[in-house]
Amino acid sequence: MRSETKLSRSRRHICLALCLFSVLALQVGAQELEISVSPSPVGSGARAAGMADAFVAIADDATAASWNPAGLVQLERPEVSIVGSFNAAEDEFSAFLHDEVHAKHSDDNYDLNYFSIAYPVPFLVLGRNACVALNYQRKYDFSRSFDLEYYTAFATSRGTPLTMAYHMDFEQEGGLSALTPAFAIELTHRLSLGLSLNLWHSSFLSDNSWEQDIATDVVSIFGPTVSFSHSDTHEEYSDFSGENLTAGLLWTPTDKWSFGARYDSAFTGEVDYERMTLRMDSTVPSTVMPWGWSTLGGDAAKETRHVRFPDSMALGIARRFNDRLTLSLDVTRTDWDDYYVKDEVGNRFSLVDFSNINDPWTRTNFDPTYTVRFGTEYVFIPKRPDEESLDNLWTLRGGLFYDEEPATSKPNKWTYAGKGSGDPDKFYGFAVGCGLLTHQRVNIDFAYQLRYGHDVNRDFLRGVSGFKEDVLQHRCLLSAVIYF
Repeated sequence: MRSETKLSRSRRHICLALCLFSVLALQVGAQELEISVSPSPVGSGARAAGMADAFVAIADDATAASWNPAGLVQLERPEVSIVGSFNAAEDEFSAFLHDEVHAKHSDDNYDLNYFSIAYPVPFLVLGRNACVALNYQRKYDFSRSFDLEYYTAFATSRGTPLTMAYHMDFEQEGGLSALTPAFAIELTHRLSLGLSLNLWHSSFLSDNSWEQDIATDVVSIFGPTVSFSHSDTHEEYSDFSGENLTAGLLWTPTDKWSFGARYDSAFTGEVDYERMTLRMDSTVPSTVMPWGWSTLGGDAAKETRHVRFPDSMALGIARRFNDRLTLSLDVTRTDWDDYYVKDEVGNRFSLVDFSNINDPWTRTNFDPTYTVRFGTEYVFIPKRPDEESLDNLWTLRGGLFYDEEPATSKPNKWTYAGKGSGDPDKFYGFAVGCGLLTHQRVNIDFAYQLRYGHDVNRDFLRGVSGFKEDVLQHRCLLSAVIYF
């Protein structure tokens, strides 16, 4: 009887250990920070969005500070802009030899994406034209939710079968916004310089916070023993604050060609972090203790953390064939090795795959990501314009883009962080848009973008063998620019 009791206890311990391991394995991929739309920091405005965001070498309206602050000097009169956005994402999960993983999910949200006031300085500064602006922009959106089913079965070294069933609910919401004063000045008649100071602080427009909720249930059958495990973790990052600079150059060697460059500096923000975890386990060894036994546990943490965002560099070129037709091309590079969270004791974890950056043996070295955007704009100007025909001018826009996201392409599913190569995921998309300028006073623009990735995010849930995802994202923007 004593040996049987010892055996049953051993089974319980093994089963509970395996349950705990499986819960951790599934939660690994859910600890990084998921960015809902393209992670490449781009500007705002439906006009630019209709051109697939290829706007660095144009930047000639009140949204210029978000694209290339040097473009502000092109403004001839005060302007006010306001932009609203709607984002919707559809994703489809799948995994090799696991049909139960197959599921479709959808999320959507809308918000005030951008607001700005731009004012050309009415006097010369150092003998040059200048412009100032104040801008608000929601730059990162973290809204995402899904649920997952996963089953696995195998035999232990002693031949005892082990069967496990998992269920996970994941929800993340929040975002980051910046209040940005900007200044631009002509260096020469053809070359201008602009600087923006991005103040990442909570305000009445945004609380600059995000949170994750992860609930996991595991049922495990190990011989005659049935075990149940439930884990519920709530993580909250609140009151993020930090600053960084955006510098821009705009060069127009001729009236037909323009070249732009924008650099966003890396920055570290301070944030208040809280975590609370509740765990419940119960085991029913049917041949020994039919009434079973249970345990209740959990932990909590509260500290100040630092979140690091990477720098990015964008180059653009635009060709203005005439007053009607403009073509533009942008290329953006971002280094995601510099995207991590640091706790109070100095541990740094990548926010892409949560690998330990301080450990060269387990950290993932991510390749830089590149985004290529091509856009076109056509203004329907009459062949023989008069004052009346210019009261309402219509514009048609379109574009294509190739976008990359940081990813771990070959994760090790048996380890906590996973050592893999940092090959990026590939996304493709197109944009269409239209605009109406009425009485030379108000410009109303609308744009739609579609972004698609096939077999991406393989590292998102590294506890699931062969996991992959198809992503379809929709983005709509409506903006108004008022000229004074």
